Amino acid sequence: MVPYHYYTEGTIVKAQTLQLDELMKNYEAALGAAGYGYSTRLRMLSRAGRLVNQHEEAGCFVLNEDVITGYFRDNDQSLYEGKISPKRWREYERDVRRFLGFAETGVTDMPYLLKGSRYIPKPEFQRTADVFLASENVTQNTQNDMRWIAHRYFVWLGEHGYENMTGVGAEQIQKFMLDCSKEMVPNSMHNVRLYLKKLYAFLYAENLSASAYGELLSFKVNREHKIYPILSRDDINKLLAAIDRKTKVGKRAYAVMLLGSELGLRACDVVGLKLGDIDWVRGEIKVIQSKTGNPVVLPLLENVGEALVDYILNARPKSDAPQIFLRLQKPYTPLKAAATIGEIYRDCCIAAGIKSNKRFHTLRRSLATGMVTNGIDVHTVAQVLGDTDIESTKPYIALDSAHLKRCALPFDGIAPKGGGAA
Repeated sequence: MVPYHYYTEGTIVKAQTLQLDELMKNYEAALGAAGYGYSTRLRMLSRAGRLVNQHEEAGCFVLNEDVITGYFRDNDQSLYEGKISPKRWREYERDVRRFLGFAETGVTDMPYLLKGSRYIPKPEFQRTADVFLASENVTQNTQNDMRWIAHRYFVWLGEHGYENMTGVGAEQIQKFMLDCSKEMVPNSMHNVRLYLKKLYAFLYAENLSASAYGELLSFKVNREHKIYPILSRDDINKLLAAIDRKTKVGKRAYAVMLLGSELGLRACDVVGLKLGDIDWVRGEIKVIQSKTGNPVVLPLLENVGEALVDYILNARPKSDAPQIFLRLQKPYTPLKAAATIGEIYRDCCIAAGIKSNKRFHTLRRSLATGMVTNGIDVHTVAQVLGDTDIESTKPYIALDSAHLKRCALPFDGIAPKGGGAA
Protein backbone atom coordinates (compact mmCIF):
# COMPACT_ATOMS: atom_id res chain seq x y z
CA MET A 1 0.00 0.00 0.00
CA VAL A 2 1.28 3.46 -0.79
CA PRO A 3 2.62 5.24 2.31
CA TYR A 4 0.24 8.21 2.35
CA HIS A 5 1.53 11.30 4.07
CA TYR A 6 -0.78 14.15 4.89
CA TYR A 7 -0.35 17.88 5.18
CA THR A 8 0.35 18.23 8.89
CA GLU A 9 2.53 21.33 9.00
CA GLY A 10 -0.04 23.40 10.87
CA THR A 11 -3.56 24.51 10.19
CA ILE A 12 -4.27 27.13 7.57
CA VAL A 13 -5.60 29.88 9.81
CA LYS A 14 -4.75 33.14 8.09
CA ALA A 15 -5.70 31.92 4.63
CA GLN A 16 -9.12 30.60 5.71
CA THR A 17 -10.46 34.15 5.51
CA LEU A 18 -9.01 34.77 2.04
CA GLN A 19 -10.75 33.70 -1.17
CA LEU A 20 -8.61 31.37 -3.26
CA ASP A 21 -8.65 33.64 -6.30
CA GLU A 22 -7.33 36.51 -4.17
CA LEU A 23 -4.75 34.21 -2.59
CA MET A 24 -3.52 33.17 -6.05
CA LYS A 25 -3.20 36.81 -7.09
CA ASN A 26 -1.14 37.56 -3.99
CA TYR A 27 0.97 34.47 -4.59
CA GLU A 28 1.66 35.44 -8.21
CA ALA A 29 2.73 38.91 -7.07
CA ALA A 30 4.95 37.39 -4.38
CA LEU A 31 6.69 35.13 -6.88
CA GLY A 32 7.36 38.09 -9.13
CA ALA A 33 8.73 40.12 -6.21
CA ALA A 34 10.92 37.15 -5.24
CA GLY A 35 12.57 37.27 -8.65
CA TYR A 36 11.19 34.18 -10.37
CA GLY A 37 11.27 34.30 -14.16
CA TYR A 38 8.15 34.40 -16.30
CA SER A 39 8.20 30.74 -17.36
CA THR A 40 9.02 29.54 -13.84
CA ARG A 41 6.12 31.52 -12.39
CA LEU A 42 3.77 29.96 -14.93
CA ARG A 43 4.83 26.44 -13.94
CA MET A 44 4.56 27.16 -10.21
CA LEU A 45 1.16 28.81 -10.56
CA SER A 46 -0.07 25.95 -12.72
CA ARG A 47 0.88 23.40 -10.06
CA ALA A 48 -0.65 25.45 -7.28
CA GLY A 49 -3.70 25.76 -9.52
CA ARG A 50 -4.18 21.98 -9.37
CA LEU A 51 -4.86 22.31 -5.64
CA VAL A 52 -7.12 25.31 -6.21
CA ASN A 53 -9.10 23.41 -8.85
CA GLN A 54 -9.55 20.52 -6.44
CA HIS A 55 -10.98 22.96 -3.90
CA GLU A 56 -13.39 24.40 -6.44
CA GLU A 57 -14.55 20.93 -7.46
CA ALA A 58 -15.30 20.31 -3.78
CA GLY A 59 -17.23 23.58 -3.54
CA CYS A 60 -14.57 25.24 -1.36
CA PHE A 61 -13.37 28.75 -2.11
CA VAL A 62 -10.97 29.10 0.81
CA LEU A 63 -8.28 26.63 1.82
CA ASN A 64 -9.66 23.53 3.49
CA GLU A 65 -7.59 21.01 5.45
CA ASP A 66 -9.60 18.02 4.21
CA VAL A 67 -9.17 18.99 0.55
CA ILE A 68 -5.46 19.61 1.09
CA THR A 69 -5.06 16.18 2.68
CA GLY A 70 -6.96 14.64 -0.21
CA TYR A 71 -4.71 16.39 -2.71
CA PHE A 72 -1.53 14.93 -1.24
CA ARG A 73 -3.16 11.53 -0.88
CA ASP A 74 -4.17 11.53 -4.55
CA ASN A 75 -0.71 12.69 -5.58
CA ASP A 76 0.88 9.82 -3.65
CA GLN A 77 -1.60 7.35 -5.14
CA SER A 78 -0.76 8.54 -8.67
CA LEU A 79 2.92 7.92 -7.97
CA TYR A 80 2.20 4.49 -6.51
CA GLU A 81 0.09 3.48 -9.54
CA GLY A 82 2.71 4.75 -11.99
CA LYS A 83 0.49 7.50 -13.40
CA ILE A 84 3.15 10.12 -12.74
CA SER A 85 6.93 9.89 -12.57
CA PRO A 86 8.88 10.43 -9.34
CA LYS A 87 10.19 13.68 -10.82
CA ARG A 88 6.68 14.97 -11.53
CA TRP A 89 5.55 13.86 -8.05
CA ARG A 90 8.36 15.89 -6.46
CA GLU A 91 7.44 18.92 -8.56
CA TYR A 92 3.80 18.75 -7.49
CA GLU A 93 4.82 18.28 -3.84
CA ARG A 94 7.36 21.08 -3.84
CA ASP A 95 5.29 23.76 -5.55
CA VAL A 96 2.06 23.05 -3.69
CA ARG A 97 3.89 23.08 -0.35
CA ARG A 98 5.52 26.36 -1.34
CA PHE A 99 2.08 27.77 -2.11
CA LEU A 100 0.70 26.52 1.22
CA GLY A 101 3.69 27.95 3.04
CA PHE A 102 2.95 31.34 1.50
CA ALA A 103 -0.73 31.00 2.43
CA GLU A 104 0.19 30.25 6.05
CA THR A 105 2.85 32.90 6.58
CA GLY A 106 2.15 35.56 3.97
CA VAL A 107 5.91 35.80 3.47
CA THR A 108 6.83 37.34 0.12
CA ASP A 109 10.58 37.70 0.67
CA MET A 110 12.19 34.46 -0.55
CA PRO A 111 15.83 35.44 -1.19
CA TYR A 112 17.10 31.91 -0.75
CA LEU A 113 15.24 30.97 -3.95
CA LEU A 114 16.73 33.74 -6.05
CA LYS A 115 19.01 32.76 -8.90
CA GLY A 116 22.63 32.93 -7.81
CA SER A 117 21.90 33.16 -4.09
CA ARG A 118 23.46 29.77 -3.36
CA TYR A 119 26.83 31.36 -4.16
CA ILE A 120 27.88 33.34 -1.07
CA PRO A 121 30.91 35.56 -1.73
CA LYS A 122 33.33 36.80 0.92
CA PRO A 123 32.18 40.01 2.71
CA GLU A 124 34.03 42.57 0.58
CA PHE A 125 33.02 40.84 -2.64
CA GLN A 126 29.42 40.66 -1.38
CA ARG A 127 29.36 44.42 -0.75
CA THR A 128 30.73 45.04 -4.23
CA ALA A 129 28.12 42.78 -5.77
CA ASP A 130 25.31 44.52 -3.87
CA VAL A 131 26.42 47.96 -5.08
CA PHE A 132 26.81 46.66 -8.64
CA LEU A 133 23.29 45.19 -8.69
CA ALA A 134 21.80 48.34 -7.15
CA SER A 135 23.45 50.46 -9.85
CA GLU A 136 21.73 48.66 -12.72
CA ASN A 137 18.18 49.69 -13.64
CA VAL A 138 17.07 46.43 -15.25
CA THR A 139 14.18 43.99 -15.06
CA GLN A 140 14.04 41.49 -12.22
CA ASN A 141 14.90 38.59 -14.53
CA THR A 142 18.00 40.37 -15.80
CA GLN A 143 19.06 41.30 -12.29
CA ASN A 144 18.76 37.64 -11.28
CA ASP A 145 21.11 36.66 -14.12
CA MET A 146 23.53 39.41 -13.15
CA ARG A 147 23.50 38.25 -9.53
CA TRP A 148 24.17 34.68 -10.62
CA ILE A 149 27.25 35.68 -12.63
CA ALA A 150 28.62 38.21 -10.14
CA HIS A 151 28.21 35.91 -7.15
CA ARG A 152 29.64 32.94 -8.98
CA TYR A 153 32.65 34.93 -10.18
CA PHE A 154 33.37 36.41 -6.74
CA VAL A 155 33.04 32.99 -5.10
CA TRP A 156 35.50 31.62 -7.68
CA LEU A 157 37.96 34.41 -6.85
CA GLY A 158 37.60 33.63 -3.14
CA GLU A 159 38.29 29.96 -3.77
CA HIS A 160 41.51 30.99 -5.55
CA GLY A 161 42.79 33.01 -2.63
CA TYR A 162 41.52 36.52 -3.37
CA GLU A 163 39.89 38.65 -0.65
CA ASN A 164 39.17 41.61 -2.93
CA MET A 165 39.94 42.83 -6.47
CA THR A 166 43.60 43.49 -5.75
CA GLY A 167 45.73 41.50 -8.18
CA VAL A 168 42.78 40.36 -10.26
CA GLY A 169 43.11 40.90 -14.00
CA ALA A 170 42.76 39.39 -17.46
CA GLU A 171 44.34 36.09 -16.46
CA GLN A 172 41.74 35.46 -13.77
CA ILE A 173 38.88 36.40 -16.10
CA GLN A 174 40.12 33.93 -18.73
CA LYS A 175 40.58 31.11 -16.23
CA PHE A 176 37.11 31.69 -14.76
CA MET A 177 35.47 31.58 -18.18
CA LEU A 178 37.45 28.47 -19.09
CA ASP A 179 36.20 26.73 -15.94
CA CYS A 180 32.62 27.80 -16.73
CA SER A 181 32.89 26.51 -20.30
CA LYS A 182 33.62 23.00 -19.03
CA GLU A 183 30.12 22.69 -17.54
CA MET A 184 27.94 25.28 -19.27
CA VAL A 185 26.05 25.26 -22.56
CA PRO A 186 26.64 28.08 -25.08
CA ASN A 187 23.56 30.02 -23.94
CA SER A 188 24.89 30.16 -20.38
CA MET A 189 28.36 31.14 -21.60
CA HIS A 190 26.75 34.00 -23.50
CA ASN A 191 25.36 35.29 -20.18
CA VAL A 192 28.72 34.82 -18.45
CA ARG A 193 30.43 36.94 -21.08
CA LEU A 194 27.68 39.57 -21.18
CA TYR A 195 27.31 40.16 -17.45
CA LEU A 196 31.04 39.94 -16.71
CA LYS A 197 31.40 42.76 -19.21
CA LYS A 198 28.79 44.78 -17.32
CA LEU A 199 30.45 43.94 -14.02
CA TYR A 200 33.88 45.07 -15.20
CA ALA A 201 32.49 48.29 -16.65
CA PHE A 202 31.16 48.99 -13.15
CA LEU A 203 34.41 47.95 -11.44
CA TYR A 204 36.44 50.18 -13.73
CA ALA A 205 34.13 53.15 -13.14
CA GLU A 206 34.48 52.63 -9.37
CA ASN A 207 38.30 52.38 -9.61
CA LEU A 208 38.16 48.77 -8.44
CA SER A 209 39.78 47.46 -11.63
CA ALA A 210 42.64 48.76 -13.75
CA SER A 211 40.63 48.09 -16.92
CA ALA A 212 37.10 47.39 -18.11
CA TYR A 213 38.51 44.60 -20.31
CA GLY A 214 36.02 45.52 -23.03
CA GLU A 215 37.94 43.85 -25.84
CA LEU A 216 38.56 40.70 -23.84
CA LEU A 217 34.86 40.40 -23.03
CA SER A 218 33.52 41.18 -26.51
CA PHE A 219 34.01 37.77 -28.09
CA LYS A 220 31.10 36.19 -29.95
CA VAL A 221 29.28 33.25 -28.38
CA ASN A 222 27.27 31.17 -30.85
CA ARG A 223 24.06 30.42 -28.98
CA GLU A 224 21.62 27.63 -29.65
CA HIS A 225 18.16 28.69 -30.82
CA LYS A 226 15.33 26.21 -30.70
CA ILE A 227 12.95 26.26 -33.65
CA TYR A 228 9.46 25.70 -32.30
CA PRO A 229 6.56 24.50 -34.48
CA ILE A 230 3.83 26.80 -35.74
CA LEU A 231 0.29 26.35 -37.00
CA SER A 232 -0.43 26.86 -40.67
CA ARG A 233 -3.10 29.36 -41.62
CA ASP A 234 -5.33 26.45 -42.58
CA ASP A 235 -4.93 24.92 -39.11
CA ILE A 236 -5.65 28.25 -37.44
CA ASN A 237 -8.82 28.62 -39.53
CA LYS A 238 -9.75 25.07 -38.60
CA LEU A 239 -9.18 25.82 -34.91
CA LEU A 240 -11.33 28.96 -35.03
CA ALA A 241 -14.10 27.23 -36.99
CA ALA A 242 -14.31 24.40 -34.43
CA ILE A 243 -15.22 26.81 -31.60
CA ASP A 244 -18.93 26.77 -30.72
CA ARG A 245 -19.58 30.51 -30.60
CA LYS A 246 -23.18 30.04 -29.50
CA THR A 247 -22.04 29.17 -25.98
CA LYS A 248 -20.49 31.46 -23.38
CA VAL A 249 -17.43 29.24 -23.22
CA GLY A 250 -17.09 29.44 -26.99
CA LYS A 251 -17.51 33.22 -27.13
CA ARG A 252 -14.69 33.64 -24.60
CA ALA A 253 -12.47 31.08 -26.32
CA TYR A 254 -13.00 32.67 -29.74
CA ALA A 255 -12.01 36.13 -28.49
CA VAL A 256 -8.94 34.70 -26.78
CA MET A 257 -7.83 32.76 -29.85
CA LEU A 258 -8.17 35.82 -32.09
CA LEU A 259 -6.07 37.92 -29.71
CA GLY A 260 -3.34 35.31 -30.08
CA SER A 261 -3.62 34.54 -33.78
CA GLU A 262 -4.41 38.03 -35.14
CA LEU A 263 -2.53 40.30 -32.71
CA GLY A 264 0.10 37.97 -31.28
CA LEU A 265 -0.64 38.72 -27.64
CA ARG A 266 1.07 36.55 -25.02
CA ALA A 267 -1.08 34.54 -22.63
CA CYS A 268 -0.04 36.70 -19.67
CA ASP A 269 -1.15 39.83 -21.54
CA VAL A 270 -4.50 38.27 -22.47
CA VAL A 271 -5.11 37.48 -18.78
CA GLY A 272 -4.16 41.02 -17.77
CA LEU A 273 -6.12 42.75 -20.55
CA LYS A 274 -8.52 45.32 -19.07
CA LEU A 275 -11.66 46.93 -20.40
CA GLY A 276 -9.88 50.28 -20.26
CA ASP A 277 -7.09 48.99 -22.52
CA ILE A 278 -9.42 49.05 -25.51
CA ASP A 279 -9.92 52.39 -27.23
CA TRP A 280 -13.09 51.72 -29.20
CA VAL A 281 -13.10 55.22 -30.74
CA ARG A 282 -9.55 55.08 -32.09
CA GLY A 283 -9.74 51.35 -32.80
CA GLU A 284 -6.68 50.46 -30.72
CA ILE A 285 -5.63 48.09 -27.97
CA LYS A 286 -3.00 49.46 -25.60
CA VAL A 287 -1.01 46.90 -23.62
CA ILE A 288 1.83 47.13 -21.12
CA GLN A 289 3.55 43.81 -21.76
CA SER A 290 3.87 41.71 -18.62
CA LYS A 291 7.08 40.04 -19.76
CA THR A 292 9.03 43.14 -20.77
CA GLY A 293 7.17 46.05 -19.21
CA ASN A 294 7.15 47.72 -22.63
CA PRO A 295 3.99 49.43 -23.95
CA VAL A 296 2.61 48.41 -27.32
CA VAL A 297 -0.35 49.80 -29.27
CA LEU A 298 -2.08 47.40 -31.64
CA PRO A 299 -4.88 47.98 -34.13
CA LEU A 300 -8.28 46.69 -33.05
CA LEU A 301 -9.00 44.57 -36.11
CA GLU A 302 -12.63 44.28 -37.10
CA ASN A 303 -12.95 40.55 -36.41
CA VAL A 304 -11.15 40.88 -33.07
CA GLY A 305 -13.38 43.80 -32.05
CA GLU A 306 -16.55 41.91 -32.99
CA ALA A 307 -15.43 38.86 -31.00
CA LEU A 308 -14.65 40.99 -27.94
CA VAL A 309 -18.00 42.79 -28.17
CA ASP A 310 -19.85 39.47 -28.48
CA TYR A 311 -18.08 38.08 -25.42
CA ILE A 312 -18.34 41.23 -23.28
CA LEU A 313 -22.05 41.82 -24.02
CA ASN A 314 -23.30 38.25 -24.24
CA ALA A 315 -20.99 36.01 -22.20
CA ARG A 316 -18.94 37.99 -19.69
CA PRO A 317 -20.51 37.76 -16.21
CA LYS A 318 -21.53 41.00 -14.52
CA SER A 319 -18.53 42.10 -12.49
CA ASP A 320 -16.73 45.22 -11.33
CA ALA A 321 -13.39 43.58 -12.16
CA PRO A 322 -11.41 45.65 -14.67
CA GLN A 323 -10.06 42.55 -16.43
CA ILE A 324 -11.89 41.49 -19.57
CA PHE A 325 -11.67 37.72 -19.20
CA LEU A 326 -13.39 36.20 -16.20
CA ARG A 327 -14.35 32.80 -14.93
CA LEU A 328 -17.70 31.71 -16.31
CA GLN A 329 -18.72 30.05 -13.05
CA LYS A 330 -19.05 31.56 -9.60
CA PRO A 331 -17.11 33.27 -8.23
CA TYR A 332 -16.89 35.46 -11.35
CA THR A 333 -13.30 36.49 -10.83
CA PRO A 334 -10.55 37.26 -13.37
CA LEU A 335 -8.66 34.29 -14.76
CA LYS A 336 -5.98 33.37 -12.23
CA ALA A 337 -2.96 32.81 -14.43
CA ALA A 338 -1.68 32.68 -17.98
CA ALA A 339 -1.71 28.89 -17.73
CA THR A 340 -5.51 29.09 -17.97
CA ILE A 341 -5.18 30.59 -21.45
CA GLY A 342 -3.00 27.61 -22.38
CA GLU A 343 -5.76 25.27 -21.23
CA ILE A 344 -8.31 27.13 -23.36
CA TYR A 345 -5.96 26.81 -26.34
CA ARG A 346 -5.51 23.08 -25.68
CA ASP A 347 -9.27 22.54 -25.60
CA CYS A 348 -9.67 24.40 -28.89
CA CYS A 349 -6.97 22.24 -30.49
CA ILE A 350 -8.73 19.08 -29.32
CA ALA A 351 -12.06 20.28 -30.72
CA ALA A 352 -10.40 21.02 -34.06
CA GLY A 353 -8.60 17.69 -34.24
CA ILE A 354 -5.21 19.40 -34.14
CA LYS A 355 -2.28 18.03 -32.14
CA SER A 356 -3.02 19.48 -28.72
CA ASN A 357 -0.75 21.20 -26.22
CA LYS A 358 -0.96 24.18 -23.91
CA ARG A 359 1.45 26.37 -25.90
CA PHE A 360 -0.77 29.35 -26.64
CA HIS A 361 2.48 31.06 -27.69
CA THR A 362 2.29 28.95 -30.85
CA LEU A 363 -0.26 31.47 -32.19
CA ARG A 364 2.18 34.34 -31.64
CA ARG A 365 4.93 32.46 -33.45
CA SER A 366 2.55 31.59 -36.27
CA LEU A 367 1.53 35.22 -36.74
CA ALA A 368 5.14 36.43 -36.81
CA THR A 369 6.24 33.72 -39.24
CA GLY A 370 3.29 34.45 -41.51
CA MET A 371 4.22 38.14 -41.59
CA VAL A 372 7.83 37.35 -42.52
CA THR A 373 6.68 34.86 -45.18
CA ASN A 374 4.49 37.56 -46.72
CA GLY A 375 7.49 39.84 -47.13
CA ILE A 376 7.13 42.06 -44.06
CA ASP A 377 10.59 43.01 -42.80
CA VAL A 378 11.68 41.70 -39.43
CA HIS A 379 11.91 45.19 -37.89
CA THR A 380 8.21 45.79 -38.56
CA VAL A 381 7.37 42.36 -37.15
CA ALA A 382 9.34 43.24 -34.01
CA GLN A 383 7.31 46.44 -33.60
CA VAL A 384 4.02 44.57 -33.93
CA LEU A 385 5.12 42.00 -31.35
CA GLY A 386 6.49 44.65 -29.03
CA ASP A 387 10.03 43.20 -29.13
CA THR A 388 12.67 45.81 -28.35
CA ASP A 389 15.50 43.40 -29.17
CA ILE A 390 15.51 42.34 -32.81
CA GLU A 391 17.24 39.11 -31.76
CA SER A 392 13.96 38.02 -30.14
CA THR A 393 12.23 38.23 -33.50
CA LYS A 394 14.92 36.75 -35.77
CA PRO A 395 14.11 33.07 -34.98
CA TYR A 396 10.86 33.48 -36.91
CA ILE A 397 12.90 33.90 -40.10
CA ALA A 398 14.16 30.33 -39.69
CA LEU A 399 10.61 29.09 -40.18
CA ASP A 400 10.14 31.01 -43.44
CA SER A 401 10.79 27.99 -45.67
CA ALA A 402 9.54 29.72 -48.83
CA HIS A 403 12.22 32.40 -48.71
CA LEU A 404 14.90 30.13 -47.28
CA LYS A 405 14.70 28.02 -50.43
CA ARG A 406 16.00 31.01 -52.40
CA CYS A 407 19.14 30.92 -50.27
CA ALA A 408 19.90 27.26 -51.06
CA LEU A 409 23.03 26.73 -53.13
CA PRO A 410 23.06 24.16 -55.95
CA PHE A 411 25.38 21.17 -55.73
CA ASP A 412 26.31 21.37 -59.43
CA GLY A 413 30.01 20.88 -59.99
CA ILE A 414 30.68 19.50 -56.52
CA ALA A 415 32.23 16.05 -57.03
CA PRO A 416 31.55 13.34 -54.43
CA LYS A 417 34.41 12.68 -52.06
CA GLY A 418 36.66 9.96 -53.45
CA GLY A 419 36.36 10.44 -57.20
CA GLY A 420 34.10 10.38 -60.20
CA ALA A 421 30.44 9.93 -60.75
CA ALA A 422 28.70 6.74 -59.83
